Amino acid sequence: MTRLLPTQDRSVYLELVNTLYRQSPPIFLGNAAVAGLTIFLLWKEVAHAALLGWAAAIYLLTALRIVLVWRDRRSLGTAAEASASRRCWRYVAWAGVSGCLWGAMGLLFFSPDNTIVTVYICIVLAGMTGGSVASLSSFWPAYYVYALPTVLPFAMRSFAHGTHLFSVLGVLSLFLLGVNLAYSRVIQRTVRDAIALRFENNALIRQLTEEKERAEQANRSKSQFLAAASHDLRQPAHALGLYIATLRTVAQTPHIEPGMVDMLAGRLQSALTGMSQLLNVLLDISRLDAGVIRIEKRRFGLQETFTLLSNQFAQAAAAKGLLLKVRPTTAWLDTDPVLLHNILANLLSNAVRYTENGKILLACRRRSNDMLEICVIDTGVGIAADQFGHIFHEFYQVQNIARDREQGLGLGLAIVQRTAELIDARVDLRSAPGKGSCFSLHLRSLRDTRQADIPPAFVAPLVVASTAPDATVLVVDDDKQVLDSMQILLRSWGYKVLAARSLERALEALDAADDDARRPDLVISDFRLAADVTGIDVIHAVFHATGREVPAIIVTGDTSPQGIALASASGYQVLHKPLDPQQLRAAISQLLMAD
Repeated sequence: MTRLLPTQDRSVYLELVNTLYRQSPPIFLGNAAVAGLTIFLLWKEVAHAALLGWAAAIYLLTALRIVLVWRDRRSLGTAAEASASRRCWRYVAWAGVSGCLWGAMGLLFFSPDNTIVTVYICIVLAGMTGGSVASLSSFWPAYYVYALPTVLPFAMRSFAHGTHLFSVLGVLSLFLLGVNLAYSRVIQRTVRDAIALRFENNALIRQLTEEKERAEQANRSKSQFLAAASHDLRQPAHALGLYIATLRTVAQTPHIEPGMVDMLAGRLQSALTGMSQLLNVLLDISRLDAGVIRIEKRRFGLQETFTLLSNQFAQAAAAKGLLLKVRPTTAWLDTDPVLLHNILANLLSNAVRYTENGKILLACRRRSNDMLEICVIDTGVGIAADQFGHIFHEFYQVQNIARDREQGLGLGLAIVQRTAELIDARVDLRSAPGKGSCFSLHLRSLRDTRQADIPPAFVAPLVVASTAPDATVLVVDDDKQVLDSMQILLRSWGYKVLAARSLERALEALDAADDDARRPDLVISDFRLAADVTGIDVIHAVFHATGREVPAIIVTGDTSPQGIALASASGYQVLHKPLDPQQLRAAISQLLMAD
C-alpha cells in the first residue's frame, strides 16, 4: 500500500478498500447476466462444450467471489486496519482471475468468419472493461489486473489474424483499453480526494465539537470561579464594614476601653489581609494565564530550597504539634529556583493546613540518571481517588464546603499545576482518605554539578529609605479616594506631590506648578483611566511635555490576563492593588536612586 499510495493516510486507504468491496454486487450481477446471454446468443455459433465450460467457470468464480465479499462484510466490524492490505490484494487476485476468464472468451470463441460472434465479443469485452472502471477504480491495481487480461488476448489474436479489419479491431481494443486505464487512475484520485476530504470534514467537526465543549466547560468554570471569588471577597468586605461601624460607635462613647481601638485595628488588618491574600492569588492565576511570568533558570543545589522551606514552615508546623522533617539532599537542578520554591511552598502550606497530627516529610529521590522526584508527604485527611481530577481546579476544596478562609482559598493547587508546566515538571498525587497524601514533583536534574553556579537563590526585597525627600511625584488616578490617600501617604514620607485624575489634568498641573515641580522626578499612574486612557499614555504624555524620560510606576487592579500582559509589556515597573505601602516605598526609593 505504501508503495502504491505513499501520500495516503491509513484510514483513507482502509476506506478505499472498503469501497472496493461495497461496489462488488453490481459486478457479480453483471457477470452472471452476461454469461447467461452469451450462452443464449452463441449456443448455435460455437462449440457447446467450450461454451458451457467457460460459462461454468464464470459462475463458479462469481459464486466464490460472492462468498468472499459476504465473509468480509461479516468480519468487517472486527477487522483491524492491519488486515486492509491483505483484503485489498486478495480482491485484486480474484479480479485478475475474472479478467483472465473474460479474456479467454476472445481466444476460445474467436471466429473471423462469423460476424455475429466477432461483433458480440467486441461488445462484451468493451462493455465489461468500460463498465468495471467505476466499480474497480477505488484501487486502480484491481482494475489493471482485470482489464489487461480481458482485452489483450483478443487484441493479440486480432493482430495475429492479419487482416485489415481485425488489425483495426486490435488497435481500437488497445486504444479503448488505454483510455479506460487512464480514466481509472483519474477516478481513484477523485475518490481518494473525496474520502480524504470527508475525513478532514469529520475531524474538523470533531474538533469544533471539542472546542465547543471546552468553551462551555470554561464558561461554567468561569461562572463557578467568579461566584466563589465574589463570595470570598464579600466576606472580608462585610467584616470590614462591621468593624468600621463598631469603631465609630466606640469613638462616640465618652470613655474608650483600653485596648479596644488596638483590638479593632488588629481585626481590620486581619480582614484586609484576608482580602489581599485572595487578590494576590487571583493575580498569580491571571499572571499565569497572561504568560508574563519569566522563567529564569540557573544551576543550584536543591538543598538551598529545602533549607528555606524548612525555616519558612517550621514554626507553623510546630504550632499545630506536627513534626516537619526535611531530608537532606545533594541533588542539583537547572531550573527557576523561585518558581520551584513557590510550588513546594504551596504543597507544604496545604500539608500543614490539612494535617491535624503526625508528621510532614519533604524529601527528594532520584528516579533515573536525569530525573528527580521531590515529595511532600503528610499524615493528613487524605483525598479520595475520585477527587484527584478536581483538586487542581480553581476554588475547589474537598474539605471546605463552607468556604472557611482559614482553610485556604482553593487556588494553591491550581497555581502549583500551572507553575509546574512552566518549568517542565509533572505533578503526581497518591492519597487515600484518612491515610494522608503524597504530592510528587518530577523534573530533570543535573548529572554534572562541578561547574554549577552558586548564587543565593532568593534575596529578600530591601526597603530603602528615600534618599530624595524633596523629590516631586506626579500621581494620576481617576478614583478620588485612592488619589487622596496616595497624596497623604507620599507627603507623610516627605515627597512633594502633584495629583490629577486624568491625563489632561496632569498636564495642566504640570503647567501650573513652579519650575522645579514642572519636571517631576517620578510618575505613578493607575493603569486603567477614564475614556480608554491608560497609564502608559499618561507616562508618554509627561515625557513629551517635560522633554525627558523620568522613572515611572504603573499601579493596576486589573487581574485579567490581557490587562496584565499589556501592563507588563510596557517595560515600566508594575505594582498591583491593594498596594503594600512598604513595597511601594521601596520601589520609589530604588527608582529615584537609579535615576
